[in-house]
Amino acid sequence: MAGCTGESSHVNYQLEMSTPQSTSYLPFLISPLGHAVDPLCRRRSAMDNELPRQELVKCVVVGDSSTGKTRLIVARATKSAMTRAQLFQTHKPSVWAIDQYHRCQEVLENSWEVVDGVSVSLRLWDTFGDHEKDRRFAYGRADVVLLLFSVADAVSLRNTARVWLPEIRHFCPRAPIILCGTKNDLRYADLEALLKERGPVSHHCTRHRPFDPKGIVSPKEGRQIAKEINAFYYETSAYTLYGVEEVFDNVVRAALIARRQHRFWQSNLKKVQRPLPQAPYLPPCPIEPRITVPPSTYDKDISSMLRDLTCADVTFVVQGEYIHAHKVCLIAASSVFHDLFMLDLSDQLDSSASQDKESSNKDSHLYGHQHWSSPVSVPQQLMSTSPDIIETPPDNSSHHHQSNCDRDRVLMEDGCMSISPNGNTCVISAPAKETPPAVLPDEEDDRTDFEESMERVDDVNVPTVEATIVPMSLRYLPGKVMNHPAFHSIHLQQAEDLITGRPKLRSVVVLNCKITPDAFRAVLWFLYTGSLNTEKCANLSDVITAASLLDLPDVVSAIANIKHQEEYMNLEIAEAFLDRRRDRFRELFADKGFLSDMVIKLDDGAVITHMSLLMVRCDPMLAMLSRHFKERSHQEVVLIGFKKNTFKAVLVYLYTDQFPDQLTRSEMLSVIEVANFLCLPRLVALAEQRLVQSFQGDATGECDIGESISCLLETCKLHNADQLYHWCVHHMAIHYDDIMKKHPRLLREISQEVCKQIHCQRWPPVYYLQEAEEYEQQQREKKRLADRAKKHKWCLK
Repeated sequence: MAGCTGESSHVNYQLEMSTPQSTSYLPFLISPLGHAVDPLCRRRSAMDNELPRQELVKCVVVGDSSTGKTRLIVARATKSAMTRAQLFQTHKPSVWAIDQYHRCQEVLENSWEVVDGVSVSLRLWDTFGDHEKDRRFAYGRADVVLLLFSVADAVSLRNTARVWLPEIRHFCPRAPIILCGTKNDLRYADLEALLKERGPVSHHCTRHRPFDPKGIVSPKEGRQIAKEINAFYYETSAYTLYGVEEVFDNVVRAALIARRQHRFWQSNLKKVQRPLPQAPYLPPCPIEPRITVPPSTYDKDISSMLRDLTCADVTFVVQGEYIHAHKVCLIAASSVFHDLFMLDLSDQLDSSASQDKESSNKDSHLYGHQHWSSPVSVPQQLMSTSPDIIETPPDNSSHHHQSNCDRDRVLMEDGCMSISPNGNTCVISAPAKETPPAVLPDEEDDRTDFEESMERVDDVNVPTVEATIVPMSLRYLPGKVMNHPAFHSIHLQQAEDLITGRPKLRSVVVLNCKITPDAFRAVLWFLYTGSLNTEKCANLSDVITAASLLDLPDVVSAIANIKHQEEYMNLEIAEAFLDRRRDRFRELFADKGFLSDMVIKLDDGAVITHMSLLMVRCDPMLAMLSRHFKERSHQEVVLIGFKKNTFKAVLVYLYTDQFPDQLTRSEMLSVIEVANFLCLPRLVALAEQRLVQSFQGDATGECDIGESISCLLETCKLHNADQLYHWCVHHMAIHYDDIMKKHPRLLREISQEVCKQIHCQRWPPVYYLQEAEEYEQQQREKKRLADRAKKHKWCLK
């Protein structure tokens, strides 16, 4: 809407008021349909009672700056609500132009209305909000004054009686006053959230005051001021259009009632009522707080194990290169690796221990005597202190070479061995495999699929003679040569744990020579992340060969999709693969505890866990096991104050990123306590979500959950379950009356801070209940007077 200066408004006002009031305010009055009506014709029709008398009402709108005068006028003139974007625009003091009634046909048509049988054209006059401005031009011949204040600004309410009332009485001593509170929607809105959404706003008005959550005006305070200044009281909102039509209808009534005192002979004004009381506004029920779960970092955590090899417990020898990995991840990702690492090598350990004892006695003058508290006693020269280094014996240890000749012959299974020129590696040439004897039907076959795959020979993929590079140091380690397309041999090596410093057994697996290092790294990347990193391996055919030998059909399918430019299908493959791996993590490690290397002692028992998974999934565990804490050098961690079942539920989350099912509410609260202790915000949110769902299920079944929820408040606050705390406060605030009736002592036992929050969020609000009670009382009084008037209808007055 365009603005206008005081002079132009004054000119337009003089044009309207120049004609005698006995005919009309305008030379040619505009009908509600927008057609010009000749004054003579209008008088004739009035005499014939064909058309009712038409009235023109001038309403002056005054109030402090930024109280919403212009926006309320625009909402009435256009009969449309304001959006939040329009309300959040930078405030610029402006005056809505009165000449809009002459320039805009829509505004002119909307100005017409019928109130109590009287056709009225309401003309609204906007004014400046600055106190020092001169507004005398607007007050001239005003029929009614609409005095505004902001519900969100208590100062603007005080200024109505201190500043505006003297000015109104000076220029319009006999005009009725309507006191109206604007921005009614801010009474029940979240002002802090609105301030963040609104952001910093530069106001050109020096008297503008920002929103103050503590400065919200109650309807009772507004009615008190209205009573002091002898005015009618209403509330409106340009955002929800609440009270906009109602307040202007009563503005017209107040003006016509005052006009009837001077024109008592006009019959059309006899049925005009006094301004009607406004029904209280019931704000919408607050939306139930939603439990927001932080995004999952599970896949990222598992993939980080491939970069952090601190807890690596398996080394792959691929064409002479060493690649380290973790058994737990490989076993969960592939059944082939599961069968590989579950092989029983106890016979190799026993034979190796006896031979190493004899060789160590013979070579004690060369290497000295070392003592190890491990199942296998291994000489110092075979001890690896780093996962990247596998030490070899000195070149002059010919006697040691000779003493292990027979064992080497057993390990190689009659293979042809040739030592490399530098003496560090040896090449094993495996002869052609013979077809295994057929198993008789009567004989029971106890072999596993992995053992059968080791005995099968593929004429296409596996050549009759193949050369595999094996480090020389592996000749001194206990192990076993396998007849498998992908694995040549597996060995056990004693190495030093980088975390605890104690010796531990590490598996060393020699792969088939057809698997290249880059291809195996690509396969490992898929097993850890569920996706293929083709940038690190340009030759996809090598990856297909490695995946085929390792029996990984998902990798083969993913590469086929890449070649056919259908990479979008890999998302489904990755999702299915990660789901299967997650289930195996829970089945093998969380439930059965395979390959556990750490014990956590609790109040009622102990739980075996896996150090590698705890370190990548829990920051406190990472700090405790990798820093200077006593738990680093021990395999046992003591946690006081927690139960075994509770910590098992936490382990299920750490291993699978899922919240365990079939937990009671008390166990869920215990999980929140442990999760807060271990700094696991996602687990806390999942437990909060599950608790809320259980309460909502009981609420639909009409169960009384008020007492249970009230008991959670202090616990939630203690363990930083903020979302559950806000949900409990919201539930108690919404069902405040029911809780007070059934459990009147609950709110007395809650802290004052919590009670204050419940009262602030109470619905229906206290002010609404008071307003509704007063409104019903007024309606009863009005009905009583109407019945009395109807009863004495024929009595002399």
